[in-house]
Amino acid sequence: MEVYIAGFYVLLLAMGQWDLLQKILLLGLVFIHLHFFEEFGFPGGFAWGGIKVEMKQVNEDVRLWPLNQLSALWGNEWFAVIVYLLPLFFPQVHWLALAAIVFAYLEFLMHVVIFNLGLHSWYNPGSLTAVLGLTLTSTWGLWQLRTQNLFNWVDLVIALVWIFSNYWIAFRSPLFNHFNNKKEFTFSRQDVLKADKYMKKFGTTVDNLKHLNHD
Repeated sequence: MEVYIAGFYVLLLAMGQWDLLQKILLLGLVFIHLHFFEEFGFPGGFAWGGIKVEMKQVNEDVRLWPLNQLSALWGNEWFAVIVYLLPLFFPQVHWLALAAIVFAYLEFLMHVVIFNLGLHSWYNPGSLTAVLGLTLTSTWGLWQLRTQNLFNWVDLVIALVWIFSNYWIAFRSPLFNHFNNKKEFTFSRQDVLKADKYMKKFGTTVDNLKHLNHD
């Protein structure tokens, strides 16, 4: 699904009349959905890897994980719509656009440093699109916009507050917990097998897990 959504934004970018800032935002929408696909689709593995890095220990009962198929979908799409899509319609609200641009660097930090250290790896699910997609787009965009003086330090502070507030709504709020409590959407064996090479580094396999969803 994420690839089709990314393709839709490619078509919008190609067919519409957009200013430079809107083109940057549309490219961000393309790459954030490809990023979600890299994390959970191909090559995938974020279902186990992300929990391992964040929680240090991964419960053998998949029903107790702090993420499932539905809550991951909710969190990702909320963030994509609010942080990336919304500023497309309000480009004059500069801090809103800046939030989408700045978030790429937070993704860079998470995937290049934190997740690689946590998984003892040079690659983790989502790192290619974080670096070659999101970060390069934001860097190119800021360079192209450098003479327009669109952003200031106040915009940056508000943008960061906006990012972290929506991260809480997407992945920590009661609504997120509501979706995460839907046990019929626990991750499947196929989902978790994508993290097999990371699991082996920590002496575990998918066979040690209980209550995986049926593929």
